[in-house]
Order: sequence, then structure tokens, then C-alpha cells
Amino acid sequence: MLRLHTFGGCFVARDGVRLEPLSGQRKSLALLAMIASSGDRGISRETVLAYLWPNSDETRARTSLKQLVHSLRRQSENAILLSSSQPLRLNRDVITSDVEDFRDAVRRADYGPAAALYAGPFLDGFYLRGVDEFERWAASERAPLARDFARALEGLAVAAAERGEFDGSIEWWRRLASAEPLSGRAATGLMLALDAAGERAAALHHAREFQKLVHEEVGAPDPAVAALAARLQSHEALSPSLTAAQPLPDVDHASGVRRSAQRVRLAGPSVVVLPFANTTGDAADQPLADGLTDELIGALGKVPALKVVGRTTSFALGSRGVDPRTVADTLGVATVLEGSVRRSGTRLKVTAHLVSPDDGAVLWSETYARELSDVFAVQEEIARAIVAALRVKLRRPSGGDYARLIGRPPANLEAYELYLKGRYVWNTRFSGEALNLALGYFEQATTLDPQYARAYAGISDAHATLAIFGYDRANEQFAAAKVAAHRALALDDSLAEAHVSLGHVLFLYDFAWEASERLFRRAIELDPANPTARSFFAVCLQDQGRFDEAIAQLHTARSLDPLSSHVGNLLGRVYVNARRPDDAIVALREAIELNPHSDLAYQQLGHAYLQKGMHDDALAALRQAAGLSGARDLAHLAYALAVSGDEAEARRLLRELYEIPIARERLPFHLAMTHAGLGDLEAALGLLEHGFAERASFMDGVKIAPAFDPLHGNARWTTLLRRMGLES
Repeated sequence: MLRLHTFGGCFVARDGVRLEPLSGQRKSLALLAMIASSGDRGISRETVLAYLWPNSDETRARTSLKQLVHSLRRQSENAILLSSSQPLRLNRDVITSDVEDFRDAVRRADYGPAAALYAGPFLDGFYLRGVDEFERWAASERAPLARDFARALEGLAVAAAERGEFDGSIEWWRRLASAEPLSGRAATGLMLALDAAGERAAALHHAREFQKLVHEEVGAPDPAVAALAARLQSHEALSPSLTAAQPLPDVDHASGVRRSAQRVRLAGPSVVVLPFANTTGDAADQPLADGLTDELIGALGKVPALKVVGRTTSFALGSRGVDPRTVADTLGVATVLEGSVRRSGTRLKVTAHLVSPDDGAVLWSETYARELSDVFAVQEEIARAIVAALRVKLRRPSGGDYARLIGRPPANLEAYELYLKGRYVWNTRFSGEALNLALGYFEQATTLDPQYARAYAGISDAHATLAIFGYDRANEQFAAAKVAAHRALALDDSLAEAHVSLGHVLFLYDFAWEASERLFRRAIELDPANPTARSFFAVCLQDQGRFDEAIAQLHTARSLDPLSSHVGNLLGRVYVNARRPDDAIVALREAIELNPHSDLAYQQLGHAYLQKGMHDDALAALRQAAGLSGARDLAHLAYALAVSGDEAEARRLLRELYEIPIARERLPFHLAMTHAGLGDLEAALGLLEHGFAERASFMDGVKIAPAFDPLHGNARWTTLLRRMGLES
């Protein structure tokens, strides 16, 4: 019996002895690996041709495949390795593979054999020279297999802890932490296992070493590890069952995607653009690869007849390496666009494939070898080719064909790369330092190209977000955001992003509700698949008490970007403000599943529990939020303590907040909430009036926040709402 080994390398053995002649045939091994990884569903010949002979015409590629199959038989001493079926499958009477056995063990939750089979990353060190498409395929397969290996280790660790075998649990967690050194999930699991074994000092040491590594690699500590370390330092008695690293319920072990997220197939043409792989091997080129993906999502999203999945969901599934069929089943789309980017000096090579996940057929495939300066033309060509392949009419809502799908290119290529770096930082990190770094990139881009509208929209977004999350004085940041957004719109009034940026800052800073609504509606007309436009518009609507309209916008945003925790957070917040706590709890729990580190989700969950009178659950959720974010959510915790009857602790936390020098300047809305909960209505009103004058963050939501219900009817309250345009 022959055995194909794909973990930690790639070779074929017979009865445990490596077959050197066959193992030296790299393309033969690549073919076997592709077929083995496809499992029972098999793989179509068209898919094999697209990945192994991407630059050959179909006739030459099919001839090459026949010759390769013949060579396989000869090298294996006339063994028939492939079944005669279509699609291609391994003949399991002759050859087995570790990757098929591994996936089968994971599906059965038989984690011991699964962990034993995983000898290293899938096809580790194995490559085909000059065949980028195969490298991209291997990378897409490698990620979900690594994730399943992590799941197996986690399952073994948790099972050992449940049996009271803490030494065994520690070893499994250590192995997972070694495999995923930046995983907070693995770190918290190991810390709790060490603590359960009586090694609290070792648990705290691991937390320090982990945070040091994360800070070096990512630039910010992991909040969950920090929160657990604080609990360990407080001498609190913990149970190993408290770990956030427990196996997630309702998860498809083969794909890692929540079954509850799976959807029926969308009607009409639909596509998800998976993140284009950066095959250069240089992390400095990642913004270019991500930028190309973003451009295509945005370009295709402009076509009204085409349903396009949003960025957050696309990148979430892309980072997990989920196979195209699972992606399609999860999202309900009919086609999947995959691609790769390689830069070499001033040359750019882009490959793209449009795949039908039902049968693996390649509907369209192309390779572009151009100068880097031609990147905008390549983006436009790919977008139009996809539209043509899907037979979608390229018509604007107002009539007439699109002159361009890709936005106006900047005059300066270096400015474009700086813009991409800014968006890359914006999309991957969200601290004050990261926002200022992104802002710097956007500003450098406008220095090189003063006519670059998208860079000005980026400047506006960065300033607005620095204000919203209290990283700097809101009045100054919102004012700068408004100037940049006006500049972006003046330069390009067809740019949906510019309308979104200006609409956002106008209701947050000027409380110009009608003007904001016009801008959001225009942005949605220009880019109907833009979930950010709908999310910000929903906030604008809810602030005016138009809850049903806000919820409708968020449901549309969620259908466009179903794995976006941000959309889920906003939906939960709207339900809380609409006094619909049961709906809020459902939405917020789903958001927390998508992002367990979201302080805003825990914050709003706490308020939903308060509305139901579930005070203990509310306090637990708000403590979690405060542990993740700090002062802002500490004010919400103080409010919850006040309305739950613990006035002394609420006032103690309030005094602690006032000791923070910038608290009154940057947190008036949140401090006012605590005062309102304590019955200090005049103090609450004074803070809100100050917040209005300073245009402090979250002041836009003052009218509909349940915490301020005790202020209704007060003359100062009515005057404040009138000044904000929220009362006639």
C-alpha cells in the first residue's frame, strides 16, 4: 500500500519506506496533493489545469496532465493511483493520504489521532518553481488544516482538564501555544491550566512573556490575557472551565465556520472576492495585495445587479483558508474570485480565477504581467471581466454604462502606495497609535498628490475615529475631519467614500441630520454594496429615534457583510436604545462570537441585561467591557452599579474616574450617564451641556439613550435637544 505524506513536506512511501523516484517528481506530487486534499468530493480537471499549467492553452495543458498521469503510473510500478471518475479522486485501494485521514479524524472529533498525523504545516517547504497559482492554492489549504490542528490540541487539552489531568492539559496547551505563539486563546488556556495545577506564578510568567511577544509583533497587548492576568494577580480562585478557549459550540469542524452563519444561495449573480495572496514573500507588499482585493470588492459592489460580499467577511474567511465551496455555502454566493499578487521591482504579476464552487469549474482565469504603474488598468480589466463572465448588465441605477468601475487613479503611484499602507493599518489595528500612523500615511499621500480624493477621505475617517474613541480632543478632531471630507468631495463627487465621510462627521459634529441623510443616500446610490455607508446611516437614523429604519439599514449591511462584528455591535446598540433587549441580546452574543474582544459588544450587552432586570449578568458583562477598554466602560459599570442599588461602589468608581485628568473633557457623555443613574440630575445635565459645547464623542446619541430617561421633561434637557436639532 502506498501512502502520500503532505504534513511537514511532501513524499510517497510504500509500507513506511520512502519511494525516492516518485518523491522526486515535484509536479506529480503536487497533483497527488491537490487530489488528496479534495477528499471525497474530488477535484475537476479544469481546476487542476488552472493551478498547475496556468500559462498554457487548454489543449497543451490537457496533454501535460495526461503525460503526468502516465508518468505517475510508471513511477509507481504500474499502480493505478487515480480513480477513473470525474472529478479526480485517489484510488484508495492503492494509495492513502495523511491529509484525508487527518480531516476524517477531525470530523469525528477523534483528536488524538488527528494530532498524531499532523507532522508539520501542509506541504511545508514544498513548492513549484514559477507556478504562483499552485503556491496560492497550497496557502489556502494550509490555513484551515492548521486551524483544525489547533482545534484538535484544544479539544485534547480541555478533555484532559475535565478529567482532572492538569499536567496533560498543560502539555496540550503548550503544544498549541508553540504552534500559535500569538494566539490569546492558547495563552489563556495554558494560564488557566497552569493555575489549576497550582502553578499560578508560572501562569503569570507566561502572560508576561506572551504580552511581550504580542507587543513586539502587533504593537498592542491582548486584552483577554491582560484581564485574566489581573484576576490571577488579585488572588481570585478560578476554574479551568472559565477559559475563553473552550471549543466553540455550533461550529463546523471541517471549516471553522459557524453553522448559524450558513445561508441559502442568494438569488441572481453573486460573488465573494477572497483576499489576493501576496506571493512575493515580503510583508511590505501585503498592503498592495489587500488593496487590490479592496479595489475589486468596491468596483464590483457598484454594479446593482451583482451581489458582492463585504470586506470584513471576505478577509475573515480568507484568513481562515476556508475552501471555496464552504465559503459559497456559508455566504450563499454562486461564485468565488481568488487571486495572487507578486511584485518584482517595478513589475507586477496578478493572477485571478473566478470559480464555480459547486463543481470547481474555472469560469474565467487570467494572468497579468505588467508594470506596477498599470495596476489601475489591471484592476479595471479584472472587474469588467468578472461582470462579463457573470453576464451582468453594467448599468448605473440612473441609466447609462459605467465609464469606469475602479475610481479615479491618483496621478502619483507613490501616493497610491502610501494610501494603501494607511488603509492596511486602518483595517488591521485600531489603537490610537495605529490611527495616527494611518493618518500620517494618508497625509503623506496628499502631499505627493494634492488632488487625491480618497486619501482625503482617509484623513477624515482617521480624525473622526480619533474623536469618537476619545484618543484626542473631539472638537479639534471632528473639525479636521470635516475639512478633509469637504476636500475629498470637492475633488471627486462620484466617490462614495467621500459622501460617507462627510455624512458621518456632519451628524456627529454639526448635528446636521438632514444634510447627513442626503449624503448617505447618495453614497448608497453610488455604491449599493457598501456596508459602512449603511452602518453609519443607521446610527444617524437611530439618534433621531427612527429605529425601524436604522434596523432595516443594518439588516442590509449584515446581509452584505455577515461576519462583521461591527455591524452586529451596532444592531445590538440600536435594539438597546429601542428598548428591545431580547433582540439586542441575540445580536450582541453573535457579535461576541465573531469578536470576543469587542468591549462595545459587552457594554451594550450589559445594558440589555439591565433592561431585563438581570443585574448580575449586566455587571458581569460590563466588568468584561471595562477590562477590555478602560475608563469609558468603567463609567458604564458605575452606572449599572448605581441602578442596581450599589450606590457606594458606583460613587467610588466615579471618584476614580474624575481622578483621570482628561475624563471630564473626553468622557462627559459617559460620566453624565453615571450621574443620572445616581440621581444627580443637575450634574448629569451640566456634563451633557459641556459635551455639546465640546462636541464630545457619543453626544449624538443623547436623545435615545435609556440612561437619560430621568432627564426627560427637564427644561434644560429640552433646550439641549433643541440646540442639537433633535426637537422642534
